[in-house]
Amino acid sequence: MKNILILAILFLGTISQINAQLKLRTPEGKVVLLFDNGTWKYEEIKKVEKPVVPIKSEEEIAKPVTIIDAELESQTVIKGISEKLNKFSDTNNQVKADFQIISKEGKVILKTNWKIMDAEGFRFFGFITKKSKMQFSLSNGESIELQYAEDFEPKEYPKYKFTTFTAELELNEDQIRKLQNAYLEKVEMYWSRRTESYEIFNPDYFVKELPKIIK
Repeated sequence: MKNILILAILFLGTISQINAQLKLRTPEGKVVLLFDNGTWKYEEIKKVEKPVVPIKSEEEIAKPVTIIDAELESQTVIKGISEKLNKFSDTNNQVKADFQIISKEGKVILKTNWKIMDAEGFRFFGFITKKSKMQFSLSNGESIELQYAEDFEPKEYPKYKFTTFTAELELNEDQIRKLQNAYLEKVEMYWSRRTESYEIFNPDYFVKELPKIIK
């Protein structure tokens, strides 16, 4: 019975391979995950709850920022549908970004590792250049721009059908203050060939992580 169900899904659904498992979409829109051991399950749709950011006093906000040396773990912060990629595929259409904060000698570096589900990401997105930036909309109504200071070329993986962009930028004290006092709601990424908006997967990333590098 299990084999018949799997064959039916293969014929009726859309198939893609992600992280050594098969991901299928049935005509009804449900997503089924098939594993190497022959088992399967429906993909769970998780709702991201907006975190509650503690309200800080004016004295706390104005308190001098003293940076300590640290290298924090990488976490996925951005994950959403690309409007451009969605025109060509309803499964391999995501863009995501993992962030890592590295602080050393008073400087705070944000390392961004973008992953685009297209084997030739350059043709749609180009490079990350000195004109590239991320513009975040924050929960308190403010917006903040994080500007890249160097040019970064993509690395394409035709066999696995994705492209990565590893790039770094420096956070100044004013940006640190703003980012640790509000959660992220939306981001616009300015690539060299287009600008796209993506969903925030981890909205309180900076609220949780920045205090770890501040004395």
